[in-house]
Amino acid sequence: MTDNIDNNSAGFNKGNELPESLRCQYLKVMGIQTWFDPQLEAAMPELPAVNVADVKTEHAQNKKVSETPQLTPEKLITETSPTETVSQAQVTTSQQIQRSSVDNLDDLNLKISQCELCELHTSRKQVVTGEGDTGANLFIITDAPVDDSNAEYALLNINDKTMLQQMLQTINCSLSNVYISSLVKCRPPEQRSPQTSEMICCEDHLTAQIKLVKPSVILVMGELASQQLLVSQKSLTDLRLRQHKHLGIPVYASYHPAEMFDSSETKRKVWADLLQISNHI
Repeated sequence: MTDNIDNNSAGFNKGNELPESLRCQYLKVMGIQTWFDPQLEAAMPELPAVNVADVKTEHAQNKKVSETPQLTPEKLITETSPTETVSQAQVTTSQQIQRSSVDNLDDLNLKISQCELCELHTSRKQVVTGEGDTGANLFIITDAPVDDSNAEYALLNINDKTMLQQMLQTINCSLSNVYISSLVKCRPPEQRSPQTSEMICCEDHLTAQIKLVKPSVILVMGELASQQLLVSQKSLTDLRLRQHKHLGIPVYASYHPAEMFDSSETKRKVWADLLQISNHI
């Protein structure tokens, strides 16, 4: 009971709310003008005089508290967990290295040989990046490396390469004048087709190759490779005989050399596709 009387005598009501008259005195000291009913002021009890110095001191303290920087969760991690911050920086640096650009095909090949973006790296013995003329006008893309009797891994086996060479000769072109690469750089196990996730992981590598070679035209061979490169679910029949674009470069879809053996009709179709390409080389 004594505490309540003391609080009231100091100008506070039971709800600990500042009386209007005392509030106005505080505001006046702080340079804030207010208006209220004079009759209410007459009914107010006599309040002790406000010490201006005390008000200014209290105001300064409140301002200092409000200006104190708050410790956000991000700052808390930085200030109290330096090890975690360093770990995050290492992860970011690793990602930047993995996605960093290169200036030439040799550096790119080294980067590809160290790639671990998909599960194919766990079973590979070597990567197969690309082969041919690094300044070629024609860039040829297949789906994946294969087993070859003359080399453990190759982009095309010897028979398919011979067929491709014969078809290129129909437009006065040679394998030595083209650059060949694949959607994935590691041979899938058991000679299965590459999975979509694996081809997506290798997209940056192929993009970098194309940008470094700077071809005038691209030939993509086979339905799977054509659908993936052109981001389409259309059949090869629908994708052929029309110009597409990839990275701003004209692209033509055609059959894989393995599909041309013992099929004169398929050879004629490939020749028609190559005639369109010949206009760009």
